[in-house]
Amino acid sequence: MDLDTECIPLGHIQTYLNMSKSIPDNVDRLIKRVGIRLADADEKMQAVLNMDQYEMYRRAGIQVSEDGVAGYFVTPRQVLKLIDQAMDLLGMPYLGLPMGNLMTVTHHGMAGLAVVTQPTMLDSGRVLERFFRELFPPLELSVHIDGQRGWLQIDENLSLAPYTHFFIELNLVSFYNIFADLVGHDPRMMPDRLELNYPDPGWGHIYRRYFKCPVIFDAGRNALSGPSFLADVDMPLANRLMAMTAEKTLFENIPTRAIRMVPLRLRRLLVRYYGAFPSLENAARELGMSGRTLRRRLADDGTSYQQELNFVREKFAREYFQRGGTSITELAHLLGYADSSAFAKAFRGWTGISPSDFMQQQGSRPS
Repeated sequence: MDLDTECIPLGHIQTYLNMSKSIPDNVDRLIKRVGIRLADADEKMQAVLNMDQYEMYRRAGIQVSEDGVAGYFVTPRQVLKLIDQAMDLLGMPYLGLPMGNLMTVTHHGMAGLAVVTQPTMLDSGRVLERFFRELFPPLELSVHIDGQRGWLQIDENLSLAPYTHFFIELNLVSFYNIFADLVGHDPRMMPDRLELNYPDPGWGHIYRRYFKCPVIFDAGRNALSGPSFLADVDMPLANRLMAMTAEKTLFENIPTRAIRMVPLRLRRLLVRYYGAFPSLENAARELGMSGRTLRRRLADDGTSYQQELNFVREKFAREYFQRGGTSITELAHLLGYADSSAFAKAFRGWTGISPSDFMQQQGSRPS
């Protein structure tokens, strides 16, 4: 997958661009909903209401008729062009935050309904993981539970610069607000920490209006975290039949391609085998093809088994250190390296610094 791979259902992107669905009927209510004071609020409101999605599509090189977008796929590069137009139109580099704040479960459509009708918060997180993989493969969402802490993390499978922050802002503030609504805004039940994998973009003070918890920039990951017991909280709208029906309706109306993308399928397979990575031949067998076919299909997508393995190794290494791990020898063994020096060489190639220096940045001492 690269910036020109047609892998994102346009029907899903349309959900986000149809901002007029979320706009209140007057400026005062808009400012209240957005939660921040907007310069030229009247003009911004009219700009959103007059936004022509199909003209934006045309400017982004998306040729689609107004008869519908079902079955139409766009590239990550085209999505970035759409975001660029919205940023320019509204003059709001922090657009992801107010957009996410305006979005409700209803705005997410069948995807939102399928998530909030799961039995528990953890079940909802697992469904979110799957939806991200299918509906927006440039990003990977994952749910983690480790002892007394749990967190929802978003990683890039593909760089979305210069608008990485937009996608992180929009999704995390939307999830945070929906979570708050589900638990009745009870502070004991809320995530209590937001970590971001980039420096303060210049509007960190706006983040702190939206998230009622500490916000840490340059944290090494994009994660919303809280006590692990939140995973077992019963969803107040739990309804298995409704959840199944909503998911079925979602994918009937928005076909996806990500499940057929071999590099992503291989990456997920490698993640499952963390600590005992399979050989290329064994991985190919699990994916239902020969080793030769796997090599060819990866090459067609501009990658290789080794590149995908290194992507997963780097991801696990960063997470190990960010979670307080300090044994370079232990990590090298878990990632399948012959010794710690081989791992250290690889880590320096990924990050530009040694594992010891990386740990010092995280506030840990190597052992």
